[in-house]
Amino acid sequence: MLSDTHCHFSRMKERGEDIHSLLSSLEEKNFRFVLDIGTKPGDLSGRLDLLSSSGATALPHFLHFSCGLWPDAGVISSRHESLAALESDVVRMISLARERAGDSAPVTGALGECGLDRFWNGEKAAERIRLAADGSLSQRQTDDGPGTTDTAGEEELFGLQLMMASRYNLPVIIHSRDAFEPTVSVVKDCGYFRGVIHCFSYGVEEARRFLDLGFFISFPGNITFPKKAADKERMADLLRYVPLDMLLLETDAPYLAPAPERGSVNTPLKIMYTYSVAADFLGIPVERLAEIVYTNSVSVFSLQKPD
Repeated sequence: MLSDTHCHFSRMKERGEDIHSLLSSLEEKNFRFVLDIGTKPGDLSGRLDLLSSSGATALPHFLHFSCGLWPDAGVISSRHESLAALESDVVRMISLARERAGDSAPVTGALGECGLDRFWNGEKAAERIRLAADGSLSQRQTDDGPGTTDTAGEEELFGLQLMMASRYNLPVIIHSRDAFEPTVSVVKDCGYFRGVIHCFSYGVEEARRFLDLGFFISFPGNITFPKKAADKERMADLLRYVPLDMLLLETDAPYLAPAPERGSVNTPLKIMYTYSVAADFLGIPVERLAEIVYTNSVSVFSLQKPD
């Protein structure tokens, strides 16, 4: 009865995963909520084609969607055209979610992932651009890089997506890597505080500030990485700091496979290791944590009924 609040099925497919077999396994294991995340302009159609063999009615009941623009160099440079394509996907996503939910199930969706990434973009981008020209980047680096030095454009793209989320009353899924202060600055400038900080990679003080703004905090498989007792305790302290009603867990599959599967292609099936470690840190049964994460998933990703 687990949930995975952030994964990328198209990226899993690129790494050799049999997606229809994976979906069958998730259904057999009674997954309750899995969110497939958008990152490119106009990518919803391809994702739907991948995840359904005969249209929307064939989609598993636990499977939900977001649409968003990850801050890669190409999207930043063509951000206004990219935002137009995103808006078309958002309208379709909302319509599809309402059709599938019927009268009883919660209607869920989100805008994202979007945000700022100063690991790929900014001062570090120039060297990665050179490496890309030489063909020296790995597959993950070609997924997310090589980046751009145009941080003003990156911030504009993020802010415009926050404003789109506000217009459609959608929760926003925020990617923030090595960019805490500028992320907070853009969010405050836009004044939109509904959503989740995904793949949380900061500390307790940063968690406090995001929580004070009203954001849920989502942890991936890297919570299973620490081996030394002191590092485990710091991670446990961070999870314990987040109120249980603001806590989410995710895979970010195919990335960040948890220990003991670290280094492999991640899938939602492997989130069981993350739940086990998180439950141990929190001192609660896995079953209770699974219920908490599901309840929070429905809470943050539920859409408002039309007026």
